[in-house]
Amino acid sequence: MNPSVDVSQLPLRDIHLPAPVGWWPPAPGWWFLALLALAGLAYAGLIYYRRRSHRSALKAIARVAAALDAGEEPARCVQVLSTVLRRFAMTLAAAPGRSPASGGPAVAGLTGRRWLEYLDARWTRADFCGPGAALAHAPYAPPARVRRDEARELARLCRDWVKAQRR
Repeated sequence: MNPSVDVSQLPLRDIHLPAPVGWWPPAPGWWFLALLALAGLAYAGLIYYRRRSHRSALKAIARVAAALDAGEEPARCVQVLSTVLRRFAMTLAAAPGRSPASGGPAVAGLTGRRWLEYLDARWTRADFCGPGAALAHAPYAPPARVRRDEARELARLCRDWVKAQRR
């Protein structure tokens, strides 16, 4: 170093720092993360949308069970159960991705033993052809012939059947 030069008199400036990095546009990793989050939300919405018939059927069955507990006529409750179950089965058969052989309008025409066999074929148990056979005859029976405990058991069976269906 040259001793004759006064360093304090030199026109030097301090270190120049770069400008702060802006938040826009985000790095590619953030774009990927945003797309992944949107795909997850879309999938969750699709699942929620597809399960709407399950939710509404379970709510209707719960209302029937509450009506039975409140003293509603069992024959009327069994009629409502039959209607709810048939409507739910028709929505299952008409769901996108199902083959035409799985039903749709054909489910609406099933009656008696064939209706009970259809219900039993849709899950691993055979309760509708056994203790659940009241579903076929109770909606048409005189009100005095339908017992409250039989209607409650039928409501439990219908709830279990709806829960067992593939979502």
